[in-house]
Parts: sequence; structure tokens; C-alpha cells
Amino acid sequence: MGRVAPRFARERRNDMHWYNPATRVAETVTAPYTDEEATYMLWGATDSWAFVAEYERLRDDGMGIEQAMIFVGHCFRMWHLRYLPVG
Repeated sequence: MGRVAPRFARERRNDMHWYNPATRVAETVTAPYTDEEATYMLWGATDSWAFVAEYERLRDDGMGIEQAMIFVGHCFRMWHLRYLPVG
């Protein structure tokens, strides 16, 4: 019990809690399995190019897909908080 058959091992996904910079909402979602899935999740805002660029930089530095997504979310969450309108 608890073991996954090899043919189904690739289908098993983990949940990931992260800040989605495109929607500006913290959410729990299924973690992306490929870079294409990750970049798709980052699109949807006018500044999505910046999210994808940061994700690609982190991946080039050797970071895993899920960890890079969480770091991108954290980076832009801090940026969004820093530039909130006053008043």
C-alpha cells in the first residue's frame, strides 16, 4: 500500500501552495510537471513576460520546476507589496 505502479508514477502529481503573480492570489494548485505547463501558468497578466523571464533565469540556475514557481511567486508578491498605492 502507498506504492505507485511504475506506469502510473508519472501521473502522480503534488499540490503546490504559491502566490500566482498573474492573478495576484495565493492558491494551492497541482504543481506543473513540465516547463511548458509552468510558463502557461505564469501567463495571463500584462507583465507576464517578467514572470516568465524570472522563471527561466531560475531554471537556468538549476532550480527545479516547482521550486522555481514558488520563488517567482514570492519574488513578485514582495514586489507587488512594495508598490501598493498609498491611501
